[in-house]
Amino acid sequence: MIRLARILIPLLLTALSAFAVEAKPAPQLSIRTFQYGCAAGKRMAVSYVRYGENGPGSAVLTWQGRQYGLAEALGASGARYAALNGPAGTGGLEWWEHAGEASLSAFTGQGTGVTRVLLSGCRVRG
Repeated sequence: MIRLARILIPLLLTALSAFAVEAKPAPQLSIRTFQYGCAAGKRMAVSYVRYGENGPGSAVLTWQGRQYGLAEALGASGARYAALNGPAGTGGLEWWEHAGEASLSAFTGQGTGVTRVLLSGCRVRG
C-alpha cells in the first residue's frame, strides 16, 4: 500500500498541475479628466474611463448641473460617446471628439439619427 502511494501521489500531483490555471491580474481601471473650453466661453469637464487596456470605455460629463455617463459608440472617426438618457426634452446625449475638437449634441426625435448641437468648438485647455 505504501509503495502504491509513492507512485500514485506523484502521478496525481502531476495530473492536477496540468489543470492548474495561472491567475491573471485583474484589468486596471483608468480615469483621465480633461477641462474643455468651448465656443461662447462655455466650459466642460469630461472624465474618460476605460476598463483594461482594450476594454470598454465611457465618458462622464456634467451638463446643466447634472452628470451623465455616456458609453463608447461607433463613429466614423475620432472618439464618440453616447447615451439615450439626457436632459428633459432630448432623446439623449452625444459627445464626439475628433482631431482635438469636441462637441456635445442632444438626440432629437425618435432615433439617434438627428442631433441638435448644445456645445461646439470644445478644445482641451492647457
